[in-house]
Amino acid sequence: MSERPVVLGGVPTRVTDEGAGPAIVLVHATPFDLDYWSGLAAALRADHRVIRYDLPGHGVAADADVPSTGRLVADLVDLLDVLDLPTVHVVGHSLGATVGQCFALTHPGRVRRLSLLGARASPSPLFATLAGALRQDVAVADISINRWFTASQLARNGAAVQYARARVEGTRVAVWADGLDRLADTDVLADLPRLTIPVDVIVGEDDHGAEPEHGRTIADAVTGARFHRIARARSLLALQRPELVVPLLR
Repeated sequence: MSERPVVLGGVPTRVTDEGAGPAIVLVHATPFDLDYWSGLAAALRADHRVIRYDLPGHGVAADADVPSTGRLVADLVDLLDVLDLPTVHVVGHSLGATVGQCFALTHPGRVRRLSLLGARASPSPLFATLAGALRQDVAVADISINRWFTASQLARNGAAVQYARARVEGTRVAVWADGLDRLADTDVLADLPRLTIPVDVIVGEDDHGAEPEHGRTIADAVTGARFHRIARARSLLALQRPELVVPLLR
Protein backbone atom coordinates (compact mmCIF):
# COMPACT_ATOMS: atom_id res chain seq x y z
CA MET A 1 0.00 0.00 0.00
CA SER A 2 1.22 3.48 -0.87
CA GLU A 3 0.33 6.28 1.54
CA ARG A 4 1.49 9.81 0.96
CA PRO A 5 0.73 13.37 2.02
CA VAL A 6 -1.34 15.60 -0.23
CA VAL A 7 -2.67 19.15 0.11
CA LEU A 8 -6.33 19.63 -0.79
CA GLY A 9 -7.92 23.05 -0.54
CA GLY A 10 -4.90 24.27 1.37
CA VAL A 11 -5.26 21.51 3.98
CA PRO A 12 -2.48 18.92 4.44
CA THR A 13 -3.99 15.44 4.53
CA ARG A 14 -3.13 11.90 3.38
CA VAL A 15 -4.14 9.58 0.58
CA THR A 16 -3.67 5.84 0.19
CA ASP A 17 -3.40 4.37 -3.30
CA GLU A 18 -3.24 0.59 -3.66
CA GLY A 19 -4.01 -2.18 -6.11
CA ALA A 20 -4.43 -2.11 -9.88
CA GLY A 21 -7.42 -2.02 -12.18
CA PRO A 22 -10.42 0.29 -12.53
CA ALA A 23 -10.09 3.18 -10.08
CA ILE A 24 -12.45 3.40 -7.11
CA VAL A 25 -12.41 6.29 -4.62
CA LEU A 26 -13.77 5.78 -1.11
CA VAL A 27 -15.08 8.86 0.75
CA HIS A 28 -15.69 8.36 4.46
CA ALA A 29 -18.31 9.67 6.89
CA THR A 30 -17.89 11.88 9.95
CA PRO A 31 -16.35 11.38 12.55
CA PHE A 32 -14.27 8.68 10.82
CA ASP A 33 -11.20 8.72 8.57
CA LEU A 34 -9.79 6.71 5.68
CA ASP A 35 -9.18 3.73 7.97
CA TYR A 36 -12.96 3.23 8.08
CA TRP A 37 -12.55 1.54 4.69
CA SER A 38 -9.65 -0.79 5.56
CA GLY A 39 -11.59 -4.05 5.31
CA LEU A 40 -13.30 -3.02 2.11
CA ALA A 41 -10.06 -1.80 0.54
CA ALA A 42 -8.28 -5.04 1.38
CA ALA A 43 -10.89 -7.00 -0.55
CA LEU A 44 -11.14 -4.62 -3.51
CA ARG A 45 -7.44 -4.07 -4.21
CA ALA A 46 -7.11 -7.50 -5.84
CA ASP A 47 -8.84 -6.17 -8.94
CA HIS A 48 -9.21 -2.41 -8.42
CA ARG A 49 -7.04 0.61 -7.87
CA VAL A 50 -8.39 1.75 -4.49
CA ILE A 51 -7.97 5.36 -3.31
CA ARG A 52 -8.86 6.63 0.17
CA TYR A 53 -8.20 9.99 1.81
CA ASP A 54 -8.92 11.91 5.02
CA LEU A 55 -11.51 14.65 4.73
CA PRO A 56 -10.67 18.02 6.38
CA GLY A 57 -11.14 17.80 10.15
CA HIS A 58 -10.60 14.04 10.17
CA GLY A 59 -7.63 11.71 10.54
CA VAL A 60 -4.33 13.47 9.93
CA ALA A 61 -6.29 16.60 8.88
CA ALA A 62 -7.86 16.79 12.37
CA ASP A 63 -6.73 20.38 12.96
CA ALA A 64 -8.67 21.71 9.96
CA ASP A 65 -12.31 22.80 9.94
CA VAL A 66 -14.94 21.09 7.82
CA PRO A 67 -15.42 23.31 4.75
CA SER A 68 -18.55 23.76 2.67
CA THR A 69 -19.88 20.86 0.63
CA GLY A 70 -18.74 22.73 -2.48
CA ARG A 71 -15.18 22.82 -1.14
CA LEU A 72 -15.31 19.11 -0.29
CA VAL A 73 -16.33 18.42 -3.89
CA ALA A 74 -13.54 20.65 -5.18
CA ASP A 75 -11.08 18.72 -2.98
CA LEU A 76 -12.16 15.50 -4.67
CA VAL A 77 -11.61 17.08 -8.09
CA ASP A 78 -8.15 18.21 -6.98
CA LEU A 79 -7.32 14.74 -5.68
CA LEU A 80 -8.27 13.10 -8.97
CA ASP A 81 -6.17 15.65 -10.83
CA VAL A 82 -3.16 14.96 -8.59
CA LEU A 83 -3.57 11.23 -9.24
CA ASP A 84 -4.19 11.78 -12.97
CA LEU A 85 -7.54 10.00 -12.86
CA PRO A 86 -9.97 11.28 -15.49
CA THR A 87 -12.89 9.10 -14.35
CA VAL A 88 -13.58 7.01 -11.25
CA HIS A 89 -16.13 4.93 -9.41
CA VAL A 90 -17.02 6.99 -6.33
CA VAL A 91 -18.16 5.23 -3.16
CA GLY A 92 -19.36 7.43 -0.31
CA HIS A 93 -20.76 6.75 3.14
CA SER A 94 -23.05 9.31 4.83
CA LEU A 95 -21.13 12.63 4.54
CA GLY A 96 -19.05 10.91 1.88
CA ALA A 97 -22.26 10.03 0.04
CA THR A 98 -23.19 13.72 0.06
CA VAL A 99 -19.81 14.51 -1.49
CA GLY A 100 -20.32 11.72 -4.02
CA GLN A 101 -23.78 12.87 -5.10
CA CYS A 102 -22.74 16.51 -5.43
CA PHE A 103 -19.57 15.52 -7.30
CA ALA A 104 -21.54 13.38 -9.75
CA LEU A 105 -24.05 16.17 -10.36
CA THR A 106 -21.45 18.90 -10.91
CA HIS A 107 -18.78 16.83 -12.69
CA PRO A 108 -20.75 14.11 -14.49
CA GLY A 109 -18.00 13.42 -16.99
CA ARG A 110 -15.63 12.30 -14.23
CA VAL A 111 -17.84 9.69 -12.58
CA ARG A 112 -18.02 6.23 -14.09
CA ARG A 113 -20.25 4.85 -11.35
CA LEU A 114 -21.65 6.01 -8.00
CA SER A 115 -22.26 3.89 -4.89
CA LEU A 116 -24.01 5.43 -1.90
CA LEU A 117 -24.02 3.95 1.61
CA GLY A 118 -26.25 5.44 4.31
CA ALA A 119 -26.99 8.43 2.10
CA ARG A 120 -29.24 11.44 2.50
CA ALA A 121 -30.47 13.41 -0.51
CA SER A 122 -32.87 15.77 1.25
CA PRO A 123 -32.56 17.75 4.51
CA SER A 124 -32.48 15.63 7.66
CA PRO A 125 -33.96 16.99 10.92
CA LEU A 126 -32.35 14.08 12.80
CA PHE A 127 -28.79 14.94 11.79
CA ALA A 128 -29.45 18.66 12.36
CA THR A 129 -30.66 17.81 15.87
CA LEU A 130 -27.59 15.67 16.54
CA ALA A 131 -25.30 18.48 15.38
CA GLY A 132 -27.04 20.92 17.72
CA ALA A 133 -26.87 18.47 20.60
CA LEU A 134 -23.13 18.03 20.07
CA ARG A 135 -22.60 21.76 20.34
CA GLN A 136 -24.59 21.77 23.59
CA ASP A 137 -22.41 18.99 25.03
CA VAL A 138 -25.19 16.42 25.09
CA ALA A 139 -24.02 12.79 25.19
CA VAL A 140 -24.24 12.33 21.42
CA ALA A 141 -21.21 10.05 21.42
CA ASP A 142 -23.04 7.48 23.51
CA ILE A 143 -26.21 7.96 21.48
CA SER A 144 -24.29 7.38 18.25
CA ILE A 145 -22.35 4.36 19.49
CA ASN A 146 -25.60 2.76 20.59
CA ARG A 147 -27.16 3.60 17.23
CA TRP A 148 -24.25 2.10 15.30
CA PHE A 149 -23.87 -1.14 17.28
CA THR A 150 -26.06 -3.68 19.02
CA ALA A 151 -25.74 -4.35 22.75
CA SER A 152 -24.02 -7.67 22.07
CA GLN A 153 -21.51 -6.04 19.71
CA LEU A 154 -20.70 -3.42 22.33
CA ALA A 155 -20.26 -6.12 24.95
CA ARG A 156 -17.79 -8.01 22.72
CA ASN A 157 -15.91 -4.74 22.07
CA GLY A 158 -14.43 -5.98 18.81
CA ALA A 159 -12.18 -4.10 16.42
CA ALA A 160 -15.03 -2.18 14.75
CA VAL A 161 -16.36 -0.94 18.10
CA GLN A 162 -12.87 0.03 19.26
CA TYR A 163 -12.21 1.92 16.02
CA ALA A 164 -15.52 3.81 16.22
CA ARG A 165 -14.91 4.78 19.85
CA ALA A 166 -11.41 5.97 19.02
CA ARG A 167 -12.68 8.18 16.20
CA VAL A 168 -15.47 9.59 18.37
CA GLU A 169 -12.95 10.43 21.09
CA GLY A 170 -10.34 11.71 18.64
CA THR A 171 -12.54 14.02 16.56
CA ARG A 172 -13.22 17.57 17.71
CA VAL A 173 -16.84 18.21 18.63
CA ALA A 174 -17.03 21.19 16.26
CA VAL A 175 -15.78 19.08 13.36
CA TRP A 176 -18.27 16.30 14.02
CA ALA A 177 -21.11 18.81 14.36
CA ASP A 178 -20.13 20.65 11.17
CA GLY A 179 -19.89 17.35 9.31
CA LEU A 180 -23.38 16.42 10.47
CA ASP A 181 -24.63 19.83 9.37
CA ARG A 182 -23.28 19.27 5.85
CA LEU A 183 -25.13 15.95 5.81
CA ALA A 184 -28.30 17.44 7.30
CA ASP A 185 -28.34 20.24 4.72
CA THR A 186 -28.00 17.95 1.69
CA ASP A 187 -30.75 18.87 -0.77
CA VAL A 188 -30.16 17.21 -4.13
CA LEU A 189 -33.08 14.82 -4.48
CA ALA A 190 -34.77 16.87 -7.21
CA ASP A 191 -31.50 16.92 -9.18
CA LEU A 192 -30.77 13.19 -9.07
CA PRO A 193 -32.86 12.34 -12.17
CA ARG A 194 -30.13 14.12 -14.18
CA LEU A 195 -27.68 11.30 -13.40
CA THR A 196 -27.15 8.89 -16.27
CA ILE A 197 -24.40 6.76 -14.70
CA PRO A 198 -24.92 3.46 -12.86
CA VAL A 199 -25.94 4.18 -9.26
CA ASP A 200 -26.18 1.77 -6.34
CA VAL A 201 -27.90 2.74 -3.10
CA ILE A 202 -26.91 0.50 -0.19
CA VAL A 203 -28.64 0.65 3.19
CA GLY A 204 -28.66 -1.31 6.41
CA GLU A 205 -32.06 -2.71 7.30
CA ASP A 206 -31.70 -1.37 10.86
CA ASP A 207 -30.08 1.99 10.08
CA HIS A 208 -31.77 4.50 12.38
CA GLY A 209 -30.16 7.57 10.79
CA ALA A 210 -30.29 7.32 7.00
CA GLU A 211 -33.47 5.27 6.96
CA PRO A 212 -33.87 2.48 4.37
CA GLU A 213 -37.06 4.15 3.11
CA HIS A 214 -35.08 7.26 2.22
CA GLY A 215 -32.51 5.11 0.43
CA ARG A 216 -35.33 3.67 -1.64
CA THR A 217 -36.46 7.21 -2.48
CA ILE A 218 -32.96 8.06 -3.70
CA ALA A 219 -32.81 4.96 -5.87
CA ASP A 220 -36.25 5.65 -7.32
CA ALA A 221 -35.09 9.12 -8.36
CA VAL A 222 -32.37 7.77 -10.68
CA THR A 223 -33.32 5.80 -13.76
CA GLY A 224 -31.89 2.31 -13.53
CA ALA A 225 -30.46 2.74 -10.02
CA ARG A 226 -30.17 -0.41 -7.92
CA PHE A 227 -31.35 -0.53 -4.32
CA HIS A 228 -29.74 -2.93 -1.85
CA ARG A 229 -31.09 -3.46 1.67
CA ILE A 230 -28.70 -5.48 3.85
CA ALA A 231 -30.55 -7.52 6.45
CA ARG A 232 -29.75 -7.15 10.15
CA ALA A 233 -27.25 -4.35 9.52
CA ARG A 234 -26.99 -0.80 10.81
CA SER A 235 -25.22 2.27 9.47
CA LEU A 236 -21.55 1.28 9.46
CA LEU A 237 -21.89 -1.29 6.70
CA ALA A 238 -18.39 -1.10 5.24
CA LEU A 239 -16.79 -1.24 8.68
CA GLN A 240 -18.87 -4.07 10.14
CA ARG A 241 -19.83 -6.15 7.09
CA PRO A 242 -17.40 -5.41 4.25
CA GLU A 243 -17.87 -8.92 2.87
CA LEU A 244 -21.50 -8.06 2.10
CA VAL A 245 -20.72 -4.68 0.55
CA VAL A 246 -17.79 -5.68 -1.69
CA PRO A 247 -19.87 -7.78 -4.16
CA LEU A 248 -22.19 -4.80 -4.63
CA LEU A 249 -19.26 -2.64 -5.77
CA ARG A 250 -17.87 -5.02 -8.38
